[in-house]
Amino acid sequence: ASGDLPLARGTLAWLLDRWVASRTDVSAKSKLQYEWAAGHIKAGLGQLSLDKLDRDDVARWLDAAAAAGKLSKRSLQICRMVLRAALADAVEEGLLRRSPAARVALPKVVVREAAAKEVDAWDEAQVRAFLAAVADHRWGGPLRVAVLYGLRRSELLALRWGGIDLEAGTVTIAGGLVEVRGAPVFTEGKNARSRRKIMADGETVRLLRAHRSLQLQERMVAGSEWEDLDLVVSSKTGTPVSPGNFDQTLDRLVLRAGVPRLTSHGLRHTAATHMVRQAADAGELRAVADVLGHSPDMLMKTYAHALPDSIRAVADRIAARSGLIS
Repeated sequence: ASGDLPLARGTLAWLLDRWVASRTDVSAKSKLQYEWAAGHIKAGLGQLSLDKLDRDDVARWLDAAAAAGKLSKRSLQICRMVLRAALADAVEEGLLRRSPAARVALPKVVVREAAAKEVDAWDEAQVRAFLAAVADHRWGGPLRVAVLYGLRRSELLALRWGGIDLEAGTVTIAGGLVEVRGAPVFTEGKNARSRRKIMADGETVRLLRAHRSLQLQERMVAGSEWEDLDLVVSSKTGTPVSPGNFDQTLDRLVLRAGVPRLTSHGLRHTAATHMVRQAADAGELRAVADVLGHSPDMLMKTYAHALPDSIRAVADRIAARSGLIS
């Protein structure tokens, strides 16, 4: 059975399990992704012994996986990365003379049924319609922060009142919340840039105050059942909201607003697109990057389509100097 493969020392399955277990310097979410990729690789190649595995085996498996229609191009890239890393470790340990996956290219054609297409971003009228639809919702304030200031879903779900100064009108983003095997896991954020402080507009502050008052009422109703985690977005007993439950609520609110379907990442993309489009100069672009927790060069590379013409010319010159475009 496939579950017995790791016990056969010297097989690829054994190597992959050992490699995944050794990844102690990554986030829980990344490790789960590695386990997922290793599972796919083991299903196709795991029974082969390392000294019998060759380049053709790896290429055939990738081609078969691409043709099967179950894995996207991105998923195949992750699987190949995990396979290469595990085999590179084996080379370093002297278990192999060279890695059979080192120079295997990804298949040119990946057969994968496209997911239902959502819009990339809302226009201004659609943003206004959404804000009007969620204004009286118990998460109205936080949702306004998401669609206007581009917080990642993980950042919104981990936002704490201790990081919000309603008098000064500032919101501090200091970490994230992801789900690993059905349980919430708090993280420190993607990188140093993602830990940031933003200035909120007056209406957003007003809605956050209203949200705070409503949550205090919910806390009184919950009584001893309330779990005090200081979360801005929480259940009615103070516990974290899972990413899946947040997305389901967002879907219902989008339907209520009568606007095109948009994912939680689409809220961030909408905020970024509008902020970039409205930037008056390179200095404002830098401020937009700070609000989003992006590097300026990544912002210009990702949102070049939204740049005003005068700024696009400047952005292109900057990007050319940094090697982002030719």
